[in-house]
Amino acid sequence: MPDLADDLFGPFVGIHALNLPETRLTPPFEGVLGAFYTKLVTQAQDDSAWFAEHTGTGPADTLELCCGGGRSVLELARRGHRVTGVDLSLTQLTAARTMTAAADEETAGRITWLHADVTGLDLGQSYDNIVIGGLSLTLFDGPAREALLQVVRGHLRPGGRLLFDHTPALDQERATERVLSCPVRLRERSGFVLVGSRRDAAARTQYTNMYAELVAPDGHTRRFLTGFRFRLDGPAELAAELAEYGFVLKETERITTGHDDGTDTPFMARDFVVAERVR
Repeated sequence: MPDLADDLFGPFVGIHALNLPETRLTPPFEGVLGAFYTKLVTQAQDDSAWFAEHTGTGPADTLELCCGGGRSVLELARRGHRVTGVDLSLTQLTAARTMTAAADEETAGRITWLHADVTGLDLGQSYDNIVIGGLSLTLFDGPAREALLQVVRGHLRPGGRLLFDHTPALDQERATERVLSCPVRLRERSGFVLVGSRRDAAARTQYTNMYAELVAPDGHTRRFLTGFRFRLDGPAELAAELAEYGFVLKETERITTGHDDGTDTPFMARDFVVAERVR
């Protein structure tokens, strides 16, 4: 497993070097920072509604890979889909199951949760739609990306739709580095999260780092640090890659990101994509 510290940059390297008490270097999608990242991505754009609108009304068999906290799974189930949500993170699946428990019985009955590595998945059935949301496709590169796309092809019916989002390499984009601060509160603890991004479109890479300090009423402070990287794709190379697996791009919608209150996000833009399996 790669060292998480290898994906740190700038001030986050300095924070790691300080070796402050109660500092945990954590996997990016587990625990406090995993929950924060899921909230950050889903607030940047109402992706669940977009995926639901482009899969239509059920009943249909839909598979969501890297389902995270399950917002899109729940939205699809509300619209009549029979949905299987798969994720490797137990933290995310716990949140997903908690959310399902609050849903009506009919909606919850259409949902199946599965803890598994999506790159080795073999469910023995095919689906009308496959969704990969939360920028999850961009987290895979090299052999892992090839394995994931093979899984998608093996589970999608001919004529079925693959829907996903990614943060694209923009034309004439310069290398950038940004750090945002966000206040947070977790039960009796309050504090902040620093979210940093270093984008290099020429190298087709974005590093994303997060650091949190949570302070209890007695002053006891817990610290969390993580780093990971995205793959940035241009439209032409993405279309060529998907064609190798038998897919053709049918629709792309580009959203310039930002919260409703005007605050910024670490992502320059998000492309929401529909691809169809043609062979």
